Amino acid sequence: MSAQNTEMTKTYDYIIIGAGVAGCVLASRLTENPNTNVLLLEAGEDVIPGSEPSDILDSYPTSYYNKSYVWPGLRAAWRTHAFGSNHFPQGRVMGGGGSVMGMVSLRGTPADYAEWVAAGAKGWGWDDVLPYFCKLESDLNFTGPMHGSDGPIPIRRIADSQWPPLTNALSAFAKSKGIQFIGDMNADFREGFGAVPMCNTPNRRASTALCYLTSAVRARPNLEVLHNTFVRKIVFEGTQAIGVEVERRGSVQIFRAAQTISSGGGIFSPTLLMRSGLGDAQVLQNLGIPVVVNRPGIGRNLQNHPILFLGMHLKKRGRQSAELRTHPSTCFRFSSGLPNTAPSDLYINIQSKTSWSALGHQIGNLAPCLLRPNSRGSISLLSSDSGVLPKIEFNFLDDPVDLQRLSIVFAKAVEMLADQRVSALAGKPFPVRFTDRLRLLNELNSANAFKTRTLASILDALPFASDYLLSTLTGERVDLQALVRDPKALAEHITQNIAGMFHPVGACRMGDVNDPQAVVDSQGLVHGVSGLRVVDSSIMPNLIAGNTNIPTIMLAEKIATEMTR
Repeated sequence: MSAQNTEMTKTYDYIIIGAGVAGCVLASRLTENPNTNVLLLEAGEDVIPGSEPSDILDSYPTSYYNKSYVWPGLRAAWRTHAFGSNHFPQGRVMGGGGSVMGMVSLRGTPADYAEWVAAGAKGWGWDDVLPYFCKLESDLNFTGPMHGSDGPIPIRRIADSQWPPLTNALSAFAKSKGIQFIGDMNADFREGFGAVPMCNTPNRRASTALCYLTSAVRARPNLEVLHNTFVRKIVFEGTQAIGVEVERRGSVQIFRAAQTISSGGGIFSPTLLMRSGLGDAQVLQNLGIPVVVNRPGIGRNLQNHPILFLGMHLKKRGRQSAELRTHPSTCFRFSSGLPNTAPSDLYINIQSKTSWSALGHQIGNLAPCLLRPNSRGSISLLSSDSGVLPKIEFNFLDDPVDLQRLSIVFAKAVEMLADQRVSALAGKPFPVRFTDRLRLLNELNSANAFKTRTLASILDALPFASDYLLSTLTGERVDLQALVRDPKALAEHITQNIAGMFHPVGACRMGDVNDPQAVVDSQGLVHGVSGLRVVDSSIMPNLIAGNTNIPTIMLAEKIATEMTR
């Protein structure tokens, strides 16, 4: 009998597809019941407790620059493919994006979750989700009813005594403008200048792979973990999901389960569902994929946070100390105040170190961002072949109000850069376009270490040359003050330089079964089939006003609890 026809005889209670942010939580919580057996599948490498790679453990996200931890070749269009596409790193390693991204741990605001409920996600209001935010965390700075003290994930903030010089300068700017300081952005939802909560300790990342799949959890006899295992499709008998077809060690196998859970993340869960016969029936038929259920919302409603970058070459006295192993320490949160927009929809990220390299240690940036975009994109299949990556279009700026709001927050960032306390620490600020050329320079390898050391040495020796060298590296030189005085030119600049964070959500959104654009119910069960759930960021109806890592952990904690009641 060939490997193609081999079928495993063991049947699991649950198969979890993807050991990412949500998958690790589910595997840990579901196996707390010793009578439940779970198979956890991961396409990438494992991260074994006690022998974790140093770059994954690092409390500065060094692992982000290691291309072996992300899906090779995955690209996305910030707008549409007519305007080009960009490298789009999504985690392919135990812990998923939580093992490679920046560890910012914002929950979002109560208004975000009120919109989830309004979109049909019953039971997902702020009062419903707060207990699970508390359950997942051990907050090292705050106590009380808004925080947890004994959860797996440590949450902390950098004390002001450790702030880098750029952060101190922007703190002084905020005070001079009457902008209030928010010490706990996860419980105090006002606008202002705030301390960024992070999921790490001073010396160690806190991903779900590290904090939920501990040695003790892995030792449970009812948990089996397989890595380097690629799920080709979900297997159905009629509309009943009965397991998965995988590629592993050069062969194709079928694993069976009473319930299959897709936790592949914001991109790969909708991709897997479509490849398995769920989605827009006409599109699937055109690709030669047998239709299991017509659910046209799968792959639609895609959202992400659009962002722009304004860099600066920091003088030696303006740089972050080498001892501070952190990403951002503070940020600004604003509301645009435009009609029919969500509160806290604007954000400015502050970084005093922008990469692992010697050059990154010299470059700071302000990154104006839109937290609650109106524009919606899509994920679509190009082929029925499981080896062909999907087409991803975020469709940024499709809604003209998004462009208005990005213009507002960009101008705020330029105002900050012009402040004397900030400008005294750096050379002339410049806009950054994250081209493939810059991405390749940021990859973690010895050749880039040499190149960036050389560039950094030149900039320190010839600081007057930094304007030319950096603008040549990242894009065209721009007079930022003149730009913000010209609304048409500013709009054009934003349109040409818009980029995205790595927070894809929404393409398998929660909602009522009678809503044709909804994909799952409030417990992640896929409409129109049985035995199948989606539990990851893709089921969020709307983006939250913050990074998606901690809300995804919350989401997995909540659904795991409901599954085991």
